[in-house]
Order: sequence, then structure tokens, then C-alpha cells
Amino acid sequence: MPLSPIETPKDSYVADYPQAVKAAIAAQSVFWTAEELGVEKDEDDVRLNLTPGERHGLCVVQSIITQYELMIGGDELWGGKIQQLFPRHEIARACATFAFFELGVHAPFYDLINKTLHQATDEFYTAWRSDPVLAERIAFVEEKTASSDALEVTAALAFLEGAVLFSAFAFFKSFNVRGHNMLPHFVAGIDGSAKDENFHSQFSSWLFRQCREERIAAGNHTPEQDARLTQLIREMALQVYEHECRIIEMIFTQGGIRTITADEMRHFVRDRINLVLGYLGMKELFPERAGTVSEWFYTQLSTFKFSDFFAATQLQYRRDWRRHELKFDLEVAHAH
Repeated sequence: MPLSPIETPKDSYVADYPQAVKAAIAAQSVFWTAEELGVEKDEDDVRLNLTPGERHGLCVVQSIITQYELMIGGDELWGGKIQQLFPRHEIARACATFAFFELGVHAPFYDLINKTLHQATDEFYTAWRSDPVLAERIAFVEEKTASSDALEVTAALAFLEGAVLFSAFAFFKSFNVRGHNMLPHFVAGIDGSAKDENFHSQFSSWLFRQCREERIAAGNHTPEQDARLTQLIREMALQVYEHECRIIEMIFTQGGIRTITADEMRHFVRDRINLVLGYLGMKELFPERAGTVSEWFYTQLSTFKFSDFFAATQLQYRRDWRRHELKFDLEVAHAH
């Protein structure tokens, strides 16, 4: 038996949760494609301007990211599980939009990067299976998506979309900030991906908060259950952090990375985890001020306009893009 209204099926197409409709429309309004970025134009930078250690770092980042997108956008989460947990038409619309971005935009974008790195092979795409650190990351996703509890799944998804991979995003973006001017087309797609993923994390967090509040109102979520849930989420946050740190170590094993340090990346992961905990309505885990990466990472994103975004990479636009900050209004959602 469903524990809350948002978990209860409804046949009518009348939307009880307009936040989900607005989220789908907002995501669609900033639609972009991998193919129009011109990723292949960065091949000279990869061959001539990156150190062996930097190329190694890119390959580490790319070794799992496409598989990750396929799982997030597939039946495991947006493409199936979330719609099953919240069987409402308006939520299915948002989920379908997010699933398309993961499968139809992000995964092809990372595939184009792999082709530019000359790594788009069956062996490269499956090499994570024999690497214990990367295999552990996929096992974490599989474990969390196997849960039948909507609160645990949406909390995990908020971290998967809002904290996991952001160290990789920072690594990519570091090549085009602080006086560095490399990989502009790679970074253009990373800006779009980071914007999308943060929005997806905010929406998953809204699902979590809405479901939790409705369960409490219905008498189906006790203070004891809430205490256990809070502890589970904080343990999840630590697990994400510890695993991100192991991947960061892999990125730096060959040295020679000039654009960012491992400490800066670890600090940024802590910043992102604190941010996601805030989205979920939880207290921060790491009591420290934002690090240096947070000072430059959001500069382009906070003034994000897709026409400017593509103009920066000297690409032609065939559509009339609307300016949109793609920000999910948690306050409005919370008040519903």
C-alpha cells in the first residue's frame, strides 16, 4: 500500500504536482546536442598541449562516465525506477525528459570525447569491470537503485546527480580557467552537463522532501524512522566522498597535472556533498568554507545563456534559444 499521495497511482492526467511539469519544461527549454559542440576540434590540444599525466587523467575520468550516464538515464533510475516509485503522469514527464538528456545528450557527448581521445572501443567501455575502484562505483549505483524505498532511492539519486562526477567536471573545466585556454569544446559540453545534472539533483531532492513530508503527515514516517533515514543519508554522503577521493587518486597517479590539484578536487567534492545535503533539507557534513574550485566553477554557469554558451566556442545556432538559468525553485516546491 502506498505510504503517501505522491506514491499513489493516478489515472487522470490532471497534475497534482505542477512542480514536475515546470521542471520538464525548464529542462526542455535549454536543450542542446552533443554533435553541435565540435568536440573533435580539441584533438590538437589533447595531442600537443596536454602532458601525459593530463591525458591519463582524462582517460580515468572517461573510463566510467558513459556507463554511469546509461545507468542514471536507464531503467535503473530516470528511465524506469523513479517513475515506478512515483506513478504520476507529471512526474513521468519530468523523468522522461531527464532520461533523454542522460541517454540522448550526455552519453553521446562523452562518447565524442572518447573518440577524440581515440578510446571509443569495446575494451575501453568495459575496462571498469576489472578495476576494483571503478567497479565499486557501479556497485554503489546498483545497490542504491535496488532499494524499494522511495526516500532512499531519491536521496541516493540526489547524490549521484549532484555530487558524483563533479570532481570530473572540475578536472575538465580546470583546463579552461585561471589562465589556461585548452579544451574549450570539451568544457562547453561539461558546462551544459553540470547545469543539467545539478538540476536533476534538485528535482530528485524535491521528490525526497515531498515524499517525506507526505509520509509524516499521513502518520507513515515516525521520528525513529526519520532518525534512521538521516543517519543512512549521512553514511551515504561519506561513502560518496571516500569513493570520489579514490578516483581522484587514480587521476593523479602519473603526475604532471598543471591545472588543478588533488586537494582542490577533494575540497570541491566536499562542497558539492554539503550542497546536496542542503537540497535534501539536511545539515552539512563538512564544516568548512567553500574551496577555490567553487570560486571559479560556477562563474560561467551562474550567468548561463545557451546562445552565449555556444558563441564562446564559435558555433552557429540554428534555433532561437531562450535565456534560462534552469533553477529548480525548491521554496515553491516545498510549499506545495
